[in-house]
Amino acid sequence: MINYFCRLITLALLALISTSAAAGAVECVGCHAEEVEQWSRSHHAVAMAPTGTDSVAGDFSNAIYQDNQLQVKFSRKGGDYLIRVEEAGTTREWQVQYTFGVYPLQQYLIDIGNGRLQAFNIAWDTREKSVGGQRWFRLDAAGENQPGDAMHWTGIYQNWNSQCADCHSTGLKRNYDSDSDSYQTKWQHVAVSCTACHESAEQHAETQRNGKNHAAGLELAAMGAWLVSEGKRPPRHQGPLSSTTQVSTCGSCHSLRTSLLDQGGGQQVHDEFSLTRLNQPLYFSDGRVREEVFVLGSFEQSKMFQAGVVCSDCHNPHSGELKAEGNAVCAQCHNAGDFDTTAHHRHPEGSAGAKCVNCHMPESTFMKIDARREHSFMVPRPDVSRASGSPDVCLDCHTDRSRDWSIETVADWAPELYQSDSWTHAQQQSMSEVVDYLTDSDQPALRRATVLKQRGEALSGNRLSLVEELLKNEHAVIRESGYRVLRYGAVDSVRNLVEVGLDDPKLAVRIAAFETLVRLGVTLDSEQWKRARDEYEQFLNVQSDLPSGRVLKAQYLLANNRVYKAEKELNIALEKDRGYVPAAIQLTDILRSGDRNPEAIRVIDGTLAESPDEAPLIHLRGLINLNLEDYPAALANLEQAARLEPGQWLFGYRYAVALYQLGHKKRAREMTQSLLKSFPDNRRIRALMNHL
Repeated sequence: MINYFCRLITLALLALISTSAAAGAVECVGCHAEEVEQWSRSHHAVAMAPTGTDSVAGDFSNAIYQDNQLQVKFSRKGGDYLIRVEEAGTTREWQVQYTFGVYPLQQYLIDIGNGRLQAFNIAWDTREKSVGGQRWFRLDAAGENQPGDAMHWTGIYQNWNSQCADCHSTGLKRNYDSDSDSYQTKWQHVAVSCTACHESAEQHAETQRNGKNHAAGLELAAMGAWLVSEGKRPPRHQGPLSSTTQVSTCGSCHSLRTSLLDQGGGQQVHDEFSLTRLNQPLYFSDGRVREEVFVLGSFEQSKMFQAGVVCSDCHNPHSGELKAEGNAVCAQCHNAGDFDTTAHHRHPEGSAGAKCVNCHMPESTFMKIDARREHSFMVPRPDVSRASGSPDVCLDCHTDRSRDWSIETVADWAPELYQSDSWTHAQQQSMSEVVDYLTDSDQPALRRATVLKQRGEALSGNRLSLVEELLKNEHAVIRESGYRVLRYGAVDSVRNLVEVGLDDPKLAVRIAAFETLVRLGVTLDSEQWKRARDEYEQFLNVQSDLPSGRVLKAQYLLANNRVYKAEKELNIALEKDRGYVPAAIQLTDILRSGDRNPEAIRVIDGTLAESPDEAPLIHLRGLINLNLEDYPAALANLEQAARLEPGQWLFGYRYAVALYQLGHKKRAREMTQSLLKSFPDNRRIRALMNHL
């Protein structure tokens, strides 16, 4: 029987949360009072809320924020929360519709028309005043983004509907209309409620009331138990393994991914999302987080994920809080007598260096004040940090020291560490070593999928049997990468392989297979093809509110010889983001093929005005200027592109060829010799050198 007093407390807590968010929880509280109470004090419960005295944390008592670009006044009028903005010579007052987030900062959502909610760029620091909180602060840099820019708070990348909504609300449908460029976004619950994870919770509650049983959704509970490590023996799991669906469910929001469907609730990576790979600049080459990619991409690199650890082994799944304080959360599995000692961590007891997380889960700060911990649980490798340019965890505390010092210190403590290869090394291996890595089931699947895409062109041409083997891998992330790289293969060799992917159980994999067939110019007359085509076109519609989605749609149209419509889509992409390089490159290719070179130059120049020093665009401009016989401009462009991206051999090669053809033979030889030092095995560069 549920404790009546506990239930009263829980219902009182729910009264403090927005009505829509609490609606689903009220359905559950009768049987799950403790879980609902824990949820009610979590960040999930207040991920988004209508404005009100119980939800707005910021100072709206005529507070002023001002910098050299804008002045903002935060005020109230009755129950309305108002933001008056003076910027670029204009003044406008906006009404706040919703709060967004709660700690360590809170943003405010403004309706700018056409169903668009935008996240205002001046946020409230909800931390305590003693640590610098209780103030308005700017998320971007003053003068960095002007009205009309894609990154301005009114621009596409600060749009709640496309960028934030499906993780901060439950049961969301964006309902974007590409013709009118507008939204009619709806949700089941305004914040993150029970059905965000337990997708059948409402049916479960209904059947329980009728004395019947219905599962609340996929099995998410952690199963079995972990036995603490002993000496060199690592922690062991006892009993049935936990379902992988828990990590996938949490990771569907706590990750950087691409939405494949316009729906929310019970989301699963690979079923409704495609997980972003470990590529630079999102990650450092050693796997450390660089940009705001959240947690899943880190965690799936870890030995703990490989061993079967799930999120709720460390976190309370309903409150989000850690299950123990300090090093005790790690000591659930890692014997404190072996690890929570000065012999292991080499720091004084109670010091910052004695905390497990400071060495194995270093922090990165996003949104200026939001410090988040790494979840790859890597062993500190100062040598690898230097090679990859990632932060050295030793220097986070020892700010007066150098990388050389930390490398020497760790080598003195544990010289065996430097004998093992790292993820950085894995990406630099020879092709034979890459083959071994890709077939090694002990390596993280996400890393293998990343390497597969990085080396995909060579593998599809020379190691097709390996790719074919990987298409049968148990991990969807590897199969998806496999089907994507087959687009580099010869049609006759890969067509039958790719067709099989249209029947894959995971949507992300089916979309990858279909897209590859389209890029190869293959059209089929089968039910699988028709189903995959419908899924892919639905995916394109979901993504069409973003410039990247418009580029994908243009590529699909081009594959079907619909050039005029593709050009229209690319122009829309550049209207959304004037500096979006992929759209400019694709549009330039269309214009060049139609002998519209002056138009192509204008597109490139307009894009470079927003995104300067983009080597691929500068290189293209050089090629076009060659066709226009503007040789001085062409050589200047090609030289600049080669200098900006020395790792792209083709830029340097084409610059050298142009130098030779235009009579600058000495400079051509110098450039080619320089290229050979960096790319000694490149056949085309060697052939050019022999010709010179």
